[in-house]
Amino acid sequence: MTKKIILDCDPGHDDAVAIMLAAASDTIDILGITCVAGNSTLENTTENALKICSLIGKSNIKIYAGASKPIIHDLVTAAHVHGKSGLDMEGKEIKIKENYKICKTNAVDFIIQTCHKENEPIYLCPTGPLTNIALSLKKDPSISSKIKEIIFMGGAAKCL
Repeated sequence: MTKKIILDCDPGHDDAVAIMLAAASDTIDILGITCVAGNSTLENTTENALKICSLIGKSNIKIYAGASKPIIHDLVTAAHVHGKSGLDMEGKEIKIKENYKICKTNAVDFIIQTCHKENEPIYLCPTGPLTNIALSLKKDPSISSKIKEIIFMGGAAKCL
């Protein structure tokens, strides 16, 4: 059975691998990639998603920009891990396929619209900050009944 997913991410190197693996799977249907600030700024993470999908020949996957900062705190990026762009690397520059652009719909609205539009349950797969998911559920709590599971890559948290 194919699972319909929304991949919500902040593409640095780790999320680049997640995008490539999900796109290569025969059992996953990527309905869209929603980007959030995290490993880098939102501008960088959305551009990185375009680069990754262009690199693997999947420019048919729609990409949406979401939250540019956390709901409460200031944005703290992981430039010390992923470089300033979030996808810094040596070697040949990754080119974005011509006319492959970020969709105009905000990621939060895309998540809500997709949950209501799809007949089958949706799997949300966040690999970065959960800001887009939180804002989607806050804006339209009714989508919770349309979400089969939220499968996420866990990390560490600092309790204040």
